[in-house]
Amino acid sequence: MSEARASIRPWAVVAPWAVVAASLGGAAALHVMLRPALELVPFMLFHGANFISAWYGGLLPGLVCTLSGAVIVNVFFLAPTGQPSHTLAAIVATAVFVAVGAGFSILCHSRLRALRAADEARIVRENFLTVAAHELRTPLTTLRLRLQRLGARSGRSEDDLRVALRQVLRMDGLIHQFLDAIRLQQARIELDRRAVDLGALAREVGNRLAPAAAPTLQVEAPAPVVGRWDPARLEHVIAHLLLNAFKFGGGKPVHVRVERNGDRALLSVQDEGIGIAREDQERIFRRFERAVEVRQYGGLGLGLWIASEFVHAHGGTIRVESATGKGAIFTIDLPIDPVH
Repeated sequence: MSEARASIRPWAVVAPWAVVAASLGGAAALHVMLRPALELVPFMLFHGANFISAWYGGLLPGLVCTLSGAVIVNVFFLAPTGQPSHTLAAIVATAVFVAVGAGFSILCHSRLRALRAADEARIVRENFLTVAAHELRTPLTTLRLRLQRLGARSGRSEDDLRVALRQVLRMDGLIHQFLDAIRLQQARIELDRRAVDLGALAREVGNRLAPAAAPTLQVEAPAPVVGRWDPARLEHVIAHLLLNAFKFGGGKPVHVRVERNGDRALLSVQDEGIGIAREDQERIFRRFERAVEVRQYGGLGLGLWIASEFVHAHGGTIRVESATGKGAIFTIDLPIDPVH
């Protein structure tokens, strides 16, 4: 979306004001030419100028055109040239013109906002579908090639089998993201709370997802931290943070720490990779938002949004501390006991 906004040319900003100037100039010129026929309806042509300006420019250009038209007609067409008219008829006519112009400007502003929102939604949808198609095809292609290699060789290759399994798991994770995103749009999150040892859960997820090669994963949990949480939801949150750390960590070690702070549980995932710019740290938790180029790194732009929704459903918070080129630390803060 940010790329779409950045691509707007300066003319898109200048155009509404060019329309205002052209409309006012055209209305004034026609008024001079048709003045005898317009004595009874002096604002008629300027209504047209206002409608054009508001239709194409929105609220502010429409209001500017309305007020400018009121001044032009009062000074040049309702009284001797250069003198504003103060008669009751002129005041009523001006008031009606301003009221109609302001109302139409407000309506056109709402129309333009709706059109822009629809256009942005269309761009987001198209980008999402493009990235989704790419992400869904990539693991399947790798899996197909690996399995073809296995079928063409008489022996078994443990490395090929491991890569094929990882691609299957990746596809499963992408599908789960789609399903979670749909469920989050349709209804509230229903939590299945149970007694969960957060440190043990982090180790279990880490052992399952850690790659055979670098980076290495270090899980530090000095003491059990047990709370009433939904293990499936927290597993998803931890898994996504770990996968992000592996992806953006530059092959360096990833550190996980679980500890208790009073009646709160803290889980942090730290990598030593590319980091996140300060201006991107808030928006990466929004749906479909990304801090990196699609071509450089895969992903649907849903994982952190889903993770934050799951954390918030538990009454917790998720935050990131990072700087470009200095890695990132994602921290989850959860209440030990649920708040009823």
